[in-house]
Amino acid sequence: MSRCFASAVFCLLATSLTGTGVSIAGEEFFHEQVAPILEQHCLACHNDERTEGGLSLVRAETAFAGGESGESIVPRDVEASYLIDQITVEDGKAAMPEGQPPLAEDQIATLRQWIADGADWPAGLVLEIPQWWSLQPLQVPELPIGSDGKPLANDPWVRNPVDAFVLAQLRNKGLQPAAAADRETLIRRLYYDLIGLPPTPQQVAEFVADSQDDAYEKLVDRLLASPRYGERWARHWLDVVHYGETHGYDKDKPRPNAWPYRDYVIRSLNEDKPYTSFVQEQVAGDVLFPGTVDGIEALGFIAAGPWDHVGHAEVPETKIDGKVARHLDRDDMVRNTMMTFMSLTVGCAQCHDHKFDPITQEDYYSLHAVFAALDRADAQYHDDPALTRQRQDLRRRGRTLQHREYPLKKAVAELEKTPEKEAEKETAEKPAPGDSATKEPPPELSAEEQQQLETKKKELAEIGKELEGIRKELGTLPEPKIAYIGKVHYGGGTFLGTGYQEGKPRKICLLHRGSVTNPGEEMQPGTLTCIEGLTSRFELPDDAPEGERRAALARWLTDLSNPLPWRSIANRIWQFHFGRGLVETAGDFGRMGAEPTHPQLLDYLAADFRDGGQSIKDLHRKIVTSATYLQQSTATPESVATAKPVDANNRFYWRMNRRRLEAEAVRDAVLQVAGKLDLKMGGPSFQDFVIDKPEHSPHYEYHRHDPEDPKSHRRSVYRFIVRSQTQPFMTVMDCADPSMLVAKRNVTISPLQSLALLNNQLTMVMSKHFAERVDAMGSNMEEKVAAAFSLALSRPPNPEELSALTQYAQQHGLANTCRVIYNLSEFMFVD
Repeated sequence: MSRCFASAVFCLLATSLTGTGVSIAGEEFFHEQVAPILEQHCLACHNDERTEGGLSLVRAETAFAGGESGESIVPRDVEASYLIDQITVEDGKAAMPEGQPPLAEDQIATLRQWIADGADWPAGLVLEIPQWWSLQPLQVPELPIGSDGKPLANDPWVRNPVDAFVLAQLRNKGLQPAAAADRETLIRRLYYDLIGLPPTPQQVAEFVADSQDDAYEKLVDRLLASPRYGERWARHWLDVVHYGETHGYDKDKPRPNAWPYRDYVIRSLNEDKPYTSFVQEQVAGDVLFPGTVDGIEALGFIAAGPWDHVGHAEVPETKIDGKVARHLDRDDMVRNTMMTFMSLTVGCAQCHDHKFDPITQEDYYSLHAVFAALDRADAQYHDDPALTRQRQDLRRRGRTLQHREYPLKKAVAELEKTPEKEAEKETAEKPAPGDSATKEPPPELSAEEQQQLETKKKELAEIGKELEGIRKELGTLPEPKIAYIGKVHYGGGTFLGTGYQEGKPRKICLLHRGSVTNPGEEMQPGTLTCIEGLTSRFELPDDAPEGERRAALARWLTDLSNPLPWRSIANRIWQFHFGRGLVETAGDFGRMGAEPTHPQLLDYLAADFRDGGQSIKDLHRKIVTSATYLQQSTATPESVATAKPVDANNRFYWRMNRRRLEAEAVRDAVLQVAGKLDLKMGGPSFQDFVIDKPEHSPHYEYHRHDPEDPKSHRRSVYRFIVRSQTQPFMTVMDCADPSMLVAKRNVTISPLQSLALLNNQLTMVMSKHFAERVDAMGSNMEEKVAAAFSLALSRPPNPEELSALTQYAQQHGLANTCRVIYNLSEFMFVD
């Protein structure tokens, strides 16, 4: 039955079944068609608690009463109903729903018909905002059943449960999966996906010749076990957390000790650390894993984003600009934590309750209170946890002593009537020898005051002796490691990096309209109230150490009842394999984001990951061994014709997506095929620039770098990441902006990319080395060209390709031919 005919039937029933109140047909029409539209698209802003424009659409009385703009719903008068004006689409846009795509044509038609028929609203019916999909409890879904009543898991195409969910959607759309890709395509796809480097011709030949049934699965396991895997996938994670090695803002000074966090991520992924530990270490590693290297270096997550050097180092916290700088610093920590682990955008609640998601200002500022004692700074530690604890204990004793020393110094200065500043002034103004000027001697002290002075001086001397002992003991410890992390602040003192605030959390107030000059109620540490079954406010004693706040948040984030972290990471892993997430907006699972194309598949992957050991490598394995992943990216004309009306963008995976390589993979491949890639792991980042004016506002000058410098021939994940001046070649290739939380990179195709691959200094130098490498791999030009082609594209050239490139090489030289090969689309794309 068509929608128009069904609507006509409802209309006839509504007019024929008359009587007191609303007709049966009218109730059914409202329940089944009108209410879902209002609940899903209108109630978030127009409810009893939040009445945007003075309008609530929760019940008939308030809906028909209208709002500030007049009557929203006028029964039997569609044109007079302001609701229709607001949802009407013009030039592809509509005023409502605010900030979201316009309603579909059939939804608008339903509302128009409802009003035209009298706008029946069942007596006493109160609408409710439906729980958003991402906030619903995570449960293991049943495997789908086909239309014939048989489990789709038994279908010959299905290799594992992933495929059963995909096949269910394909059949629902009338689509068929593509054939499996050939082995040459699969090995290149898998190498780039798992380790970010191309396979060698020998590796391709061995895999193609391997006739064992489990040859592909063994290849997957080998690549997942490679140390190159962590380097590849750490880059994806560093995008998400906006990792950079300069501060950003106007001065953009370097962070020479940021790299340990990058190494921590690589190491954790290679070790396949359970996700709970991975999350908890980054939020509260110093508390939950005290003294460990990972527990310290992981806190680089908190310090990963930009930092205002002027606002923190040059403006005191008591000034308005200083308060603003520190508020923005905590805002970055809060946003980074919630977007990375929860895929939620909480920053919208800074000035008012979130307009689309159930996140309040109280939630937002409660999260601020969690990070209220933190600053970004260097921390010292050792490989041996015992030495780290010893260093921390010594520094803690030093802080305690200095806290005692400061008021004693003030008291002594007061008793001597020579406060420190006055004493300095007197010294500066001391008369020259022979000058007859004299000063009044300080007044004599009483016996009691003299006794107090002597007692305090003796105590000061004892403290000074203890502090000197601590300095000496610290000097006997081995040279410490240093990492730039989120750590407890201790004010502006200098001794042992401490001050006089004892690391106490700052007072956090709800800021009216987000203004630091308009503070309201003081907030206690906590998190979001929208996750059912979890406590949102942390019940901690007033004297609880600062770290207990972050430990409570870390436990909340990894609670098995919290559905979002597991859905978020499962979606991110899927996205990096297919180029698109099951949820298109990987960083926003709220109402402003997209809904999942395969909700049951997402929940299956998330629940299986959560309950099955939390192994990211197992999640990879499940995805890349699926028939869905093994499909070829090319499509027959018949399949394209079938799919075009229902899924032209391949959102339901009736074939594999052809994807362009990321900037880092392109650069690493250029180096590898030239035989110049240095696989040294870890340590300080290489710099492919020269710093000018480092003493004030550094200028990062990439054009002055020598591309022949072997120190810069390491994998791109070890490149020094500058925020203000990104590397030109990497930027052209769409590398992530390190000042932004990048859940998914933009992918562009532009002439600049071809020009860069032809003329960039690095590719020109590497083309020369590439040519030198293949020159020794053949006895004639044809063999040398064939070797270059195979190294770059993981397959031999066909006769036409070989003939054309050989003629070009004979005319323009082997190095220029290597530049051409670098610039082939096939070098830049993975099928």
